[in-house]
Amino acid sequence: MTSWAEKGLQNLIPVLAHLGTVVQVFVLLALMAASVVCWTIVVHKMRVLRKTRRDNASFLQVFRTSNDLAFIAAAARRFTFSPLAQLFRIAHQYIEVPMPSNGRRPAMESVTISMSEGTLQRLRQVLRPRQVEELERLEHGLPFLATTASAAPFVGLFGTVWGIMQSFHAIGQGSGASLAVVGPGIADALIATAVGLAAAIPAVVAYNHYLTRLRRFDEEMDGFVEDVIQLFEVYAESDLPAPRGGSGQTPLAH
Repeated sequence: MTSWAEKGLQNLIPVLAHLGTVVQVFVLLALMAASVVCWTIVVHKMRVLRKTRRDNASFLQVFRTSNDLAFIAAAARRFTFSPLAQLFRIAHQYIEVPMPSNGRRPAMESVTISMSEGTLQRLRQVLRPRQVEELERLEHGLPFLATTASAAPFVGLFGTVWGIMQSFHAIGQGSGASLAVVGPGIADALIATAVGLAAAIPAVVAYNHYLTRLRRFDEEMDGFVEDVIQLFEVYAESDLPAPRGGSGQTPLAH
């Protein structure tokens, strides 16, 4: 290394060391802000998923006990947090056909229509994007939890390294190498690592917990889409709707 580079580095180290306190304070504030946002997301997500599970259960009870599609569609409007209700509304609207005498009326309210396999397949294709939208709505906020869980420990470690660098610079300035001299600085520096872990651990636990619940909701929506397709197949094949249940029932998410 050339002499001018060595001199530049020697001049830079004291500047960086003097910024140690500022950097540590900034790191701590950033970690605490991230922790507050994470806990806000956790509480909000807990409420939303609780309401989603409740509305799903209520709507499925209506869906499985009623043979009147118009009634089911009307009931679906009440369950605003239920992705299953929203999927049924989309399906019901897709099956609507114009009635010349009465205007637009649900085609399967009191009569049956001939539904080809192609029509049912298009209905399935219509429901899939809406299923993705509902899942993305439920996933809102989870990426921030994942980012905090992965980045917070390293941000805390960054603050700790900077603080330790400041302590070693004090040793180099002739303050002595005793534990009484470097101990307080290193202890203060380790606080950043502790705060980083305190922000990351709840975030990763909450992220994994909610991700598991969302996978169950996604599986529930997969089963419900098939139930809706099967229901319309029943109406297309028979004037009298067959009872729904058995293997086609959709399991409730927990």
